[in-house]
Amino acid sequence: MSSARFVSYLASASLSVAACRAAPRVQVLGDSTRLKKSEPSPEKSAIFDGKVVRLRGARGETLGVQVRIGDGRARQVHLELPEAAATVSGFSVRFLRVAEPSTDMYGPSLGTGDYPDVLVPARAGTITSNDLAYFDVAIPSTATPGSYQGTLSCSEQTLPVVLEVSSAHIDLRRDPLVWVFYLPSEIAQSEGVPDNDGPEQLESEARYHQLFREHGAFLASDLGPARFPPRRRFVHDVKYWPVAIDTSSEAAIERDVHAWLDLFRGSDVTPFAIPVDEPHSADEKRHARQIAEAIGRAGGGRPALLRGVTDQASPSYGSAMDVFISPANFPAAALARAASGERFWTYNGRPPAAGSMILDSDGIALRTWGFIAERYGVELWYAWEGLYFSDRYNHGGPTDVFHDPLTFDERSRGGKDWGNGDGLLAYPGVLPSLRLKALRRGLQDRLLLRELSACGGADRAERIVRRVVPSALGEAHGARSWSIDEPSWERARQEVLNAIEEQCHDEPVLAR
Repeated sequence: MSSARFVSYLASASLSVAACRAAPRVQVLGDSTRLKKSEPSPEKSAIFDGKVVRLRGARGETLGVQVRIGDGRARQVHLELPEAAATVSGFSVRFLRVAEPSTDMYGPSLGTGDYPDVLVPARAGTITSNDLAYFDVAIPSTATPGSYQGTLSCSEQTLPVVLEVSSAHIDLRRDPLVWVFYLPSEIAQSEGVPDNDGPEQLESEARYHQLFREHGAFLASDLGPARFPPRRRFVHDVKYWPVAIDTSSEAAIERDVHAWLDLFRGSDVTPFAIPVDEPHSADEKRHARQIAEAIGRAGGGRPALLRGVTDQASPSYGSAMDVFISPANFPAAALARAASGERFWTYNGRPPAAGSMILDSDGIALRTWGFIAERYGVELWYAWEGLYFSDRYNHGGPTDVFHDPLTFDERSRGGKDWGNGDGLLAYPGVLPSLRLKALRRGLQDRLLLRELSACGGADRAERIVRRVVPSALGEAHGARSWSIDEPSWERARQEVLNAIEEQCHDEPVLAR
């Protein structure tokens, strides 16, 4: 070979190696990476070193695994693990094209492009894809801690998978952190059933309730007293439940307050009402206070029936409010007024306060909620909508959510903001989103941190949390303080699992 040809060969080989490193043909990622279809896969993964897929989770935890195909060639993708260690569920992934980036109301947008989000269960467990396949790896609470062997097959390529089941234990269904609002009519319309509180509608709603509970959140709609009894079965393993009060007159308020007190008498769940949403002007705040005072005169107020407002604490409300729902309350007001019996929750998210719900944000966004809640002691996180299939707040009809990601658009009523995927965490047909998986990931992180704190590792847990999220909610200013790099979050999670093993458990690790 001539020297010139040899130099050319080396240059070509170097370029090929560099391209391979920059964009692996097949990359395996966790559930809090979300890349546009046009973006190359990251060179480094938190769970895959190019040879072996390494998973680690607590008993009761569900891990998300994405298999990203970078060369566009269709492959048959299948993940297999022993039944004693995990139940594996596969999903094909649909992309949505963002043509108009979400406005700054939601924080920075990643711009136009095709974003993965809709997850469709694969009945046979094998996914045919030329871009992305997704798997849930659910570790049963009864699993024996230890190391288990499995495989990830991707057509001609078979990769070894090692799943380490930790001694740690979490229960995502109990005391969910995130309350997700929905309207029964949205489900009825999308499922093609009557909106009459009948068996068909309730069974349709039950499937969505189950989906959100499996992801660490709970669906709840603030319906009136007459519509509550058919849905009482959804009220379990929670501390609080939203209710509606007719504020048309003082007599109507008194009637509904008495009804709610009767319906929740003897229950360990506390109802709360938010009669006025997001009051901005002085008149709106005054109106919210007057309604809250009327509820108090009728027998409501803490501890039996909480009066809430989606606003920060303010002298405008006097002592009429029991719950303030705003990121601005953290940490100052929440700490200063904790002894008063008032409660402080937060809602939605926008960097630098918290990650955003929108589609054209990064994959870490909703994972932040769990860490931030633990960082600031948030007891309840309110997501304004989870099944926003129609843009009713902007006088719009049903959205074709499988093709049009623009779910919220104020321009139809003269506003200036719009958001892709805002208020939409699951799709018609009870299909989860990739964003819902990222939310679950963060809520599981929170439970692991809480287990570490409960067994004497509170200082260690706090150090990890403060390092991962230096500032958020009301004390955050400027740019977000957290990394959007999945491996950095996974390193923190591994640190928590290690600390739990060292401090909380002494069970031997078994090879399987």
